[in-house]
This record gives sequence, C-alpha cells and structure tokens, in this order.
Amino acid sequence: MKLSLICTAMLGLSIAPANANTVEGIEIITISGQHQPLNSFSIEHAQADVNTPEVSQWLKSVPGANSNSNGPITGIAQYRGLYGDRVATTLSGQTIRGAGPNAMDAPLSYVNPNLVESISVYRSISPVSSALDSLGGTVEVKLKTAQVRSDSNEMDISGHLTGNYNQNTHGHTLSGDINISQQGMAGFAYLNHQKADNFTDGANNKITPSEYDKTMMGAAVAIENEQHTARLKWDKVDTGPSGTAALPMDIDYIDTEHWSANGLSTVQDWSINWRYSYQDARHGMDNFSLRMHNMPAMHRYNTAVMSGHSYALNAKNQHWQFGIEGIKSEHDAVITNPTNPMFNLVNFNQVSDERHSIFAQYQHKAAALTNTFGVRIKQNNADAHDVSHSMAMMMPHVKMLQDAFNQADKSVNDTTFDVSYHSQYQYSDALFLNYALAVKQRAASYQERYLWLPMQATGGLADGKTYIGNINLAPETAYQATLGFNYQTDNFSLAPQIFYQQIDDYIQGTPAESSHVKMAANMMGDSSPLVFSNIDASLYGADLNWQYRVNQHWQLSGLASYVRGTRDDINDDLYRIAPLNGQVNLHFSASNWQTKFNVTAYHKQSRVSEINNEKTSAGYALLNWHLDYYTQQAFTLSVGISNLLDKTYHEHLAGLNRAAGNAMAVGKPITAIGRNGYVALSYQF
Repeated sequence: MKLSLICTAMLGLSIAPANANTVEGIEIITISGQHQPLNSFSIEHAQADVNTPEVSQWLKSVPGANSNSNGPITGIAQYRGLYGDRVATTLSGQTIRGAGPNAMDAPLSYVNPNLVESISVYRSISPVSSALDSLGGTVEVKLKTAQVRSDSNEMDISGHLTGNYNQNTHGHTLSGDINISQQGMAGFAYLNHQKADNFTDGANNKITPSEYDKTMMGAAVAIENEQHTARLKWDKVDTGPSGTAALPMDIDYIDTEHWSANGLSTVQDWSINWRYSYQDARHGMDNFSLRMHNMPAMHRYNTAVMSGHSYALNAKNQHWQFGIEGIKSEHDAVITNPTNPMFNLVNFNQVSDERHSIFAQYQHKAAALTNTFGVRIKQNNADAHDVSHSMAMMMPHVKMLQDAFNQADKSVNDTTFDVSYHSQYQYSDALFLNYALAVKQRAASYQERYLWLPMQATGGLADGKTYIGNINLAPETAYQATLGFNYQTDNFSLAPQIFYQQIDDYIQGTPAESSHVKMAANMMGDSSPLVFSNIDASLYGADLNWQYRVNQHWQLSGLASYVRGTRDDINDDLYRIAPLNGQVNLHFSASNWQTKFNVTAYHKQSRVSEINNEKTSAGYALLNWHLDYYTQQAFTLSVGISNLLDKTYHEHLAGLNRAAGNAMAVGKPITAIGRNGYVALSYQF
C-alpha cells in the first residue's frame, strides 16, 4: 500500500504510549513487558509484545524510537535518527559491550523479553546523569533480579513460567524464573531458551538465513536491611547458529558471561549507589555455514574476543547528584579460512577502549518551575597493537596498509564533556511546558579508529560498503534543543515535541582517496570504499504520542515520528534514517480479558544517502491483533496475529540482503515476515 505523507501523518499518532511519566521534571517513557491487572489498567501504560524474539522491537512503541534490524535477534536501538554507540543502552545500570565488530551482539541482544521488568527511554534530551555517553539518547533496561520480599522467618516464593509458539517460523520460547526470599535475603534464578526456523514473507518466500537459537541463564543473590541493599548476579548467554542476512557473515556462536555487583545505601538524606561488572565474550561468525557460498577459497571465519569491566558510584539527595563512572574493554578479532590453514588476518589486535567520567547534576524546584542542570567530564583513551595479513607479501597494497598502520602512533587520548539543561513549567493542573538544551560529545568507536583494511566490520552499519578507519578522528559535538508540552486529563493526553541538533565532526564514511585503499577494496569487490571521517550534520523533526479513554472498556492511543538527517558539507542525507511513521491502537478490556487492534503505517523513504548507496523504500501499512485471557489461577493465555493481511513489505531499517541463495538477490531489500499467528501461556506464582 502506497501511503501519502498526509495519510501517514493522520494515522500517526502507536501502540499505546509507552507510559509517559514525568520524573523530576524530565519525561521518561517506560515500556513494560509484564501483564497488568485489568482493574489497575492505566491509559499511561503500554504493555510490550513479549512475543518478539528480542526487545529492540519494543522501542517502536516510543515516539522517535526504532530498531535497526540486521537479523531476528540482532537489533540496534535508534532514537531520532541516531543509533549504535551514540545511543546509550544500559542493562540494570550496567554498560554492555559486544564482542562482535559488526554488532551481532548489540547490547539489547543480551536481553530476553520474558526477563524484562521495564524499558525506559528518556524523551527529549537525556540528562548527563543517565549514562556515560548519551549523545543520541538513553535506553535503560530493568531486568528481573533477586528481590527481598520478606524480612521474617516465613519464606516467600514467587516466579514466572512462560511458553510461546510462532506459526510462521515454527519458533518457540520456554522461560522460567524463581525468587526465594526470607529474613532479609533473597535468591533468584532463571533459564530461557529460544529457537526458530527461517521465516517466510508475505509472498511465501523463505528468507535465509533468518533462523536463530539462543539460551540464557543466570542467578542472583541479595541481602537487605533498613539502610543497605547489596546484590551479586551472574548471567550467561549462549547463542548458536543464527542468521544475519543484512551482514556479510552469520552468527556461529556467541558465548558470554557477565558478573555484576551493586548496592544501595541510605545515609541521612543521601542515597548512595554503586556497581561493578565484569564481562567476557567470545563470538564466532562465518559466511558459509548458513548461507550458500560455492567458493571455498573465499570462505571466512571470524573469531572475536572481548573482555571488559565497568564501574559507577553516585550519591544523590533532593537537589544534588554526583557520580563517577567508567568502562574499559579489550577487543581482538582474527579472520581465517577453514579450507586454507595458511590464511590468517588479524583484524583487531588487543584494541583497548577506555572511558572514565565524573559528573554533577543540580535540580531546583520553585512553585511551578523545575530546572535541572548537569555537567559530565569524560576522559577517553584508546590504543591498538600491530596487525598482520598472511597474504601481505603477495599483495603490495595490503602490505602498504598493514605497515602504515603498524608504524602509526595508535594511542589516542580525548577529553570530552556533556552539558545539559532541562526546564519544566506547570502551566495548569493539566498542562506542562518543557524544553531542554545540551552540548554533548562522543569519542570515536574502536571500529571507526582501528579498522586498518577495507572491510565491513562497521558496528552493524549493514550498507554493504567496505570501510577503513581513521585513528585521528575528532570527537563528535552535538548542539541539541527540544521543545514540547504534555497535556493530560483523566481521559485524554497529548505530548508533542520538536527537536533540532547540529553535530559538528559527525563521524560518517566518505570516499577514500588513498590508492592503496582503493586497490585493496577493489580486490574485495568494492570499487568505492569509504573512510571514516569527520563531517558536519544536522537532524531535526517532531514526534508525539496521545491517548484517549472512551470509557472504562475502550481506549484509543497512538504515536507519530518524523526525523530528517542531512549532511551540512554536501547535498546528501544521512544513512539509515527511519521514515515518517505512526501507529494507532484500539484497545478493549473486560473483567478477565482484553484485546487490541493495531495499525502501523510507514511512509516511503526517498531521502537516502547517496554516499552509502542506500536504497529507497516504499510505504506500507500493517494490521495486527492481540488478545489476553486471564484466569483466577494466575494463568494468562495470549494469542495474536501479526501482519494480519499477509502484507509483503520491506522495513527501511532492515537493510539489504548479503546472503547468496536467498529468495531475493544480493543487494536487494530484505522483505519482512509475513502473517504470523502465535500463542503463549504464562503462569505467575
């Protein structure tokens, strides 16, 4: 269905607003995956679709947010046109780094929908206290963990069991967790398994590879008294062969362990939070196991290893918040050919990415006005060891690039800062006016600096281009502004915002000028390689969410999002920007059941990046249906059909096909899943 701009805007407005709350004068939208009791149903609350295999899809219920999907379990958060490392993503306060240089294990891939208590997205500009690097926004995931629910000798046991089945992929999820609490102590454990076959699109084409296989498990303990709480948690993720058709390789395995400790203490009128975490991840990927590849000489297997730790300590009272925070990670990646033992390419060698910061934030409330001001100073250190290629002696251009990189000074030290100001004015009981201003900086990622040979290890860009890094990249500097209002009565709410940001030294691929880079890339099939460079860019747009309660049974809600991203140095658009989109939700609830019809519409995207050879995409509209039935025995039965009309369409953010032997040719847009019926049964005790 081709949708005009006007038609899409009228639909505009999503799945019920994801719980827009004003917290200390800064609006936060919270998405919950837990079933809410019908008698406490709130028009401010959105229940996410736990049927999705990964939670980046939940972001589509937030105005301005979306997901860059490189595979069914490989989603990357996007907010108002920015994505990847620019959008801070924390899991229960912990900063997670992936092992894969192409973001196959992006932070949200370490989250299972059944283990989420809530996901919070800062609307507008993120305050400096929200995350270490928050130039593009902040997504906070609150995961289930050990909860002290009893300080007596009586034992408290609670838990959740869930199973679901998806007809299109013959996929299933089995999940269980249990919490045991007694005498101020608690223990928690969980186990989750997901598995699915390749999906079919609306034209009954099988999209390969799109299968996935993932197991997650973990345990936690907690101790709590009137003044102190402490927790220790262990998580393990074991991902098996899983498809990422938009990338040059698929997942063979991801094996990650994560240890974390955190605590909260109350001292007079101060609350003191601390946390520490350690992560070890190993990741194998290849271009021949799940996709057709008839040239053994070009078979490639990439083994990536990451280890790192993060820490934070902050203190907060009624007006002030102070904190220190940091993360250090080390990355290695070696590419081999199983059919040729002599082939060995050291892509990243002991790459160190280290970031430390200190911040202060002050909030003042006077009558109807709330002002929040914060400053964060960051020290960014990066370095890398020498690299090598077994074929360098036979390929002079590769040898020139190898030697130039090894002889270069690879140590980088950047000092950056973030400054943010938020103001909210309560004009009346129903109307709040708000605006925010900020200057934020981001130092380059390790891929943007240290990718020494033209390759596609780009943090999940999935544009099919080969890139080379630039050690001397300057930090990005964003000048940001937002303006909006929140209007809310007992039966109606509306929250629009407009935003603008100019980003100096925005990091983007530009045409490589080095003849050695061009010749090396040409041998890999790319005649126009890119080099990560600093340019100037602008992003602007508007988004809103709304809700209307007709009566105690019926509710309407929706959202609309629009963003435009342009380069300021040339006449070109920024890459992978979500088109104008909107959703409308019709919700009905009764005594023990509720149902929802959802219409999702996307306008065509014709404003695409020429530099990245980005393809335009057509508009489309989808109809989805969901029903929950509750029993008095704490069982919930859920059924639904997504893409009810079996529409054949392509999500603009899903990228292009890189897998030979697929239903569509290499370089063509990947079509989305067709009609999918699903059923889920959960038991809460």
